Amino acid sequence: TFVIDPLKDMLETDESYGLLIIERNEATIGLLDGKHIKIMQNMTSGIPGKTRAGGQSAQRFARIRESMAKEFFKRVADHMKKHFFDNKKLKGILVGGPIPTKEEFLEQGGLVTALKNKVIGVRDIGGTEMHGLQELVEKSQDLLAEQEITKQKMILDQFFERLAKEPDKVAYGIAETEERLTRGAVDKLILSKTLDKKIIKKLENLAGAASTEIHIVTSETAQGVQFDNLGGAGGLLRFEIHD
Repeated sequence: TFVIDPLKDMLETDESYGLLIIERNEATIGLLDGKHIKIMQNMTSGIPGKTRAGGQSAQRFARIRESMAKEFFKRVADHMKKHFFDNKKLKGILVGGPIPTKEEFLEQGGLVTALKNKVIGVRDIGGTEMHGLQELVEKSQDLLAEQEITKQKMILDQFFERLAKEPDKVAYGIAETEERLTRGAVDKLILSKTLDKKIIKKLENLAGAASTEIHIVTSETAQGVQFDNLGGAGGLLRFEIHD
């Protein structure tokens, strides 16, 4: 049983993480989309097991197996490109599998640079398909939480910096934020998870009508607590508004 409940309230559905479990004879490509894990593709390599033969035949057999492994890695890399390259919501990729297969894949597998740069974690995992993907997500919760906290920190840094330097281009408090949303003035809406769910839904609907980016933050950081003290709702405006 894998406990991924702590992630459920943390990750928003506007972002996703690519998942890969790679073994010598099998690979599973998956996606963590918000709080849902789904299998995108499962592949087998067809690489035969190690032979007992000695001498030259064993060496030749090892070379054949090595060649097949490289072909398999390339095939996996091609399918990862197909599944993830154009995914605008993709925030990172997690890779799991036994030592040293996953490391060999990342070094020699021919994964395109744009996706290689998105690999945020590599974990030792002993299984493929859904069971393996769930284990990979569970073993990566610290990384996913760190990514989420970093993202929250960036948007709140932006908010407080704007509040200090250009206060007319910021809204805060539920009433003011709602009023600015109805005027189509909010570029980025920031909402705290501590707000009532009905209020969150109402403000999100207004944001959707105005093509406004939505950022959900928690009170797990000092900035999050500070933002809660300002009412738990705010926004970066598209233009100045003077009261």
